[in-house]
Amino acid sequence: MNLNDIRQLFDYTDHANHLVLDAAETLTDEQLRQDVKISHGSIFGTLAHMAGAEWVWLSRWQGVSPAEIWNDKTFADLAALRARWQQIETERKALLDNLTMDALHAELSYRNLKGEAFSLPLVVQMQHVVNHATLHRGQVVGMIRQLGIAPPAVDLLFYLLARK
Repeated sequence: MNLNDIRQLFDYTDHANHLVLDAAETLTDEQLRQDVKISHGSIFGTLAHMAGAEWVWLSRWQGVSPAEIWNDKTFADLAALRARWQQIETERKALLDNLTMDALHAELSYRNLKGEAFSLPLVVQMQHVVNHATLHRGQVVGMIRQLGIAPPAVDLLFYLLARK
């Protein structure tokens, strides 16, 4: 995987995350916070977890390993969550814009939330973040569908076709 590939995957991730956030903004607070007993309880909880995971990994890539992740209590509302998520996207884009192929494929050490030490190539960590976001977006789409609302199409294929 090269730099253009990883940048495209994160561009897709940001695009699809925005679609899900846009859909979430049409919901009532009750719908956002309804515990549907999957993932991180609610749409809001799952979105907070998604943003938190992106923050944790970005922090690791910047040399800091957080000891906790965000949850549904971290943000007062969806607007606050979205604003913080935008900051993560901006910081990650700056990191990607300055990344070299050597750094992309180099081993990068970090500590998980329990403080245990690990080391993986940065590219593998980045692929994990994209995959993690895809998993949880799918859960949010399913939760939106359970509310009887048509969810956005967030598949990678739709993103790629729209850019042709």
